[in-house]
Amino acid sequence: MAPSNPAFHAINRRSLLMGGCAVTLASVAAPAFAATQQSNGRKVIVVILRGAMDGMSLLPKIDDPNIHEYRAPLIDAAARPLDDGFALHSAFASLAGMYKAGEAAFAPATAGPYRERSHFEAQDLLESGAVKTVTPDGWLNRALQRAPAAYSAVSIGPMQPLIVRGKAQVASWSPAVLPEASDDTLNRLMDLYQDDLLLKTSLTEALGANKVAGDGGAMSGMGGGRAGPGQYVPMLQAAGKFLAEPDGPEIAVVSLDGWDTHAGQAPALQQRFTQFDAGLKALKDTMGESWKKTALVAVSEFGRTVRVNGAQGTDHGTAGTVLLAGGAIKGGRMFGDWPTLKPAALFENRDLAPANDARSVFKGVLREQLGWDAADLDRIVFPDSAGARPMANLV
Repeated sequence: MAPSNPAFHAINRRSLLMGGCAVTLASVAAPAFAATQQSNGRKVIVVILRGAMDGMSLLPKIDDPNIHEYRAPLIDAAARPLDDGFALHSAFASLAGMYKAGEAAFAPATAGPYRERSHFEAQDLLESGAVKTVTPDGWLNRALQRAPAAYSAVSIGPMQPLIVRGKAQVASWSPAVLPEASDDTLNRLMDLYQDDLLLKTSLTEALGANKVAGDGGAMSGMGGGRAGPGQYVPMLQAAGKFLAEPDGPEIAVVSLDGWDTHAGQAPALQQRFTQFDAGLKALKDTMGESWKKTALVAVSEFGRTVRVNGAQGTDHGTAGTVLLAGGAIKGGRMFGDWPTLKPAALFENRDLAPANDARSVFKGVLREQLGWDAADLDRIVFPDSAGARPMANLV
């Protein structure tokens, strides 16, 4: 549960536990958010689903004849039919209600410009907004520097992600009691603090201790034992609490680990989807009236292979599915193009082809929801991205 009056936690390098496997953050008071009023109550939430969530399990195109040939074991027989031949995994009861109410939509076959299959590279490029070279700042931080009003933002989670790093000040918050840090988080902390010899040495020892303890299995850091899907509800609920405050921030970023499903994908995603759906419901309930003016976009670094592997999972792919939700979203429909699953249409004969650009979705939300200038989005927020035109009529 998010605290009734949660204090912000500023990331403090020296507050990390030195030498243990778990990583926590010290609690310190952060400056109060200034009420801007320029947003007229409109809010934006960016949810990063780390680990490459399988968008075709979330939203299978059940009328595509090739999907049954490629991945019949992974198609949820109880999936709820939506529109345009798509269906929604049955774990998403609350999200299905939002879709029916016009408060949720999807952009399938979507990816950023990255075409390799490394989690860290893909996440860094997605968050930096770059095409080939990762920038030291994130696209949302650059957006805040060019905001049409004095917008403020908060990141929710055990560390501040690249997407909000940069010159603009962004508050951070983490639960008073955190789940043990995933390997993904530990490795990112090592990257963030690579110039701090003491901390880097301690984190290296922590990672080594995890491996010695036998904690580095296939599901480690991906939602199996540590940093599992139990984090989803309290983190999304906390985001809702902050955004619902009269003088709260306009923007929140939430990072949810646990989406790498190389083995046993069906039961693993059943658990994660159930918790994610519960988190979305908790977010909506917590925001109250503010939900009506909220636009949420949830994205993963890439999708997964079309074909099922020998371990009844899927491997790193290319295009995935972007979720849009909130009362401000023009929901109840699909956005973008569908490339089909015909053999000739697959990317490198293995992946769903990227028919839509994730930057177009981000641009559409920023421009339509909070009024960013199109030229700034093309040149500064997402450098050299004029070819990725903002997706229209999202909100």
